[in-house]
Amino acid sequence: MIRVVMDTTTGMTRQEFDQSGITMIPLYVRDGDKLYREQMDIFPDEFYRRERAGLIYETAQTNPADLVSVFKPIVEAGDEVVCVLISSAISGSVNAAHVAAQMLGAEERITIVDSLESGYGEAYLGHTAKNMADAGENRVEIVRALADIRSRTRTYFIMESLKWLFHGGRLTGAQYFVGSVIKLNPIVWFDEAGRMTSYDKTRTIKVAKDHMRQLVADCGKNGVEAATLHWPDNLDEAQGFHAEMEEILQAPVSYTKLSCVLGVHTGPDLLGPCIVMKAS
Repeated sequence: MIRVVMDTTTGMTRQEFDQSGITMIPLYVRDGDKLYREQMDIFPDEFYRRERAGLIYETAQTNPADLVSVFKPIVEAGDEVVCVLISSAISGSVNAAHVAAQMLGAEERITIVDSLESGYGEAYLGHTAKNMADAGENRVEIVRALADIRSRTRTYFIMESLKWLFHGGRLTGAQYFVGSVIKLNPIVWFDEAGRMTSYDKTRTIKVAKDHMRQLVADCGKNGVEAATLHWPDNLDEAQGFHAEMEEILQAPVSYTKLSCVLGVHTGPDLLGPCIVMKAS
């Protein structure tokens, strides 16, 4: 039997993990000396409320011991693992998972998949892996399918402020100062290498949204396999853009609450389309 494991940056709740049969790995955010496990000690609503009140969180390194505690009972039960994780370009979780597999001496039983994504882009890979495992596909077939899906996935974010990218370590002080002076509202994306980087440096939210609409249309021109809109704590704004996405794509679009870990870098005001383009 193949068991699928994913981390909490997918935006899935603990209940959704339980219902799906996918094993959850909680990642961490830090407030000073206090560590919080996402979906166990802290949840998005509380997290974003505190961010709005001025609290600056940090992310914390994934401990291989946490992954050992997840992998060990699966391996001891005689099962195999497909572990889908947040992009290695923005997190050490993939490396920690490899260390954990080595500590258990179970590298041949555990397949680590670098999603090169986070949020829904990662979650969609995990659900696909679970469906394929349930259908009797092997790990090689699953990894091949996930690589194809990854190549067809695009995730973009519009942020109201550069402040969070700066505090999250994604911008230097000079970049933050210059961007703030000229009032940049950047479009950020997960690039081909899984880096969370600037796609476009727009000067106003209106221009950013116009460009985002065009990006959504470009992604949907040959059909859509799946689509969502990430949002942290701006539901009214998200509902408006969600309706526009459905009109542009002529396809259903879900909502994904942005995880606390990603929220460290983005803040509470964000619009984040994720589109899995239909295979040609």
